[in-house]
Amino acid sequence: MDECTGVLVPLVCTPKLICFVVSGWQLSDLEDYVMSDSGLIRRYPDFFVSEIHQEVLWLRFSGNFFHNITSFDKRDFLGDYFQRVKKNEALKTVVFETNYRESGVDEYVDFFLSHTDEASLFGGTRLLEINKLSNIINQTIISMIELNKFTIQICQGATLSIFMNIGFACDYRIISDNTVFYNAFKKIGGLPLGGGSFFLTKLLGRSRANQLLLLEDEIPASHALQLGIVDKVVPQAALESTALQATQKISKVQPRTLSGIKRLTNFSLQELKVYLARETEELQRVCVQMGQQKVYV
Repeated sequence: MDECTGVLVPLVCTPKLICFVVSGWQLSDLEDYVMSDSGLIRRYPDFFVSEIHQEVLWLRFSGNFFHNITSFDKRDFLGDYFQRVKKNEALKTVVFETNYRESGVDEYVDFFLSHTDEASLFGGTRLLEINKLSNIINQTIISMIELNKFTIQICQGATLSIFMNIGFACDYRIISDNTVFYNAFKKIGGLPLGGGSFFLTKLLGRSRANQLLLLEDEIPASHALQLGIVDKVVPQAALESTALQATQKISKVQPRTLSGIKRLTNFSLQELKVYLARETEELQRVCVQMGQQKVYV
């Protein structure tokens, strides 16, 4: 968007790829930009960029995850966006690229410790930010799973286990060979967010899930592949091309088959919804205990 005229300026405009820049936006300013493709083409600097390539919607997430998510006044923004995606019959695949270089272990620790102080205990207002974060993550995971599209996650480098857990909401997970997932919640005596315990128990069984969550501080790419946490490990330079190869295969699947399979595999989604509500309750309890320890110990 030109800062003087307020006109949307296309970065690229070809039959295959459309991408717009919106300049001077603020997290609290969430007016829907009616651009094209039912409002699916968006660019919010240091939060997320969307591109459409034929039948593929590519979402690139970056910036400070904790600041971005908790700064939104409109909590269901991503949910509304995913509803638009769901209604777009021309799309078959959604690629979620999570590249949170500014959201590492230190940022995770700072966010939680700064929200579990004495003011949180006795005033309760700052503790609500953690509850808000948990609810938005949970709603996003459910919305991703409910999409009637094939979903792919790609990520690289040092990555919080939160984003590994969000990846479980996708149908196919590709990571670079330099990826390491970090169980940062252990550093503060907290709990994993985003359904990690649920997904890992389903995938590995209760005992192995407990071992991974309680004994492992880091999960390198090779180990994640061995456990089935991810589906493919490739060199960093091959991430996008590998994802595109998968989208080409999905392009050959009939839309009715794709949406039908997704409905069937999502049949037990209610179990996850119940779990996520319980996870938020447990998180609140643990955060209060963290605050009490900081105040009284």
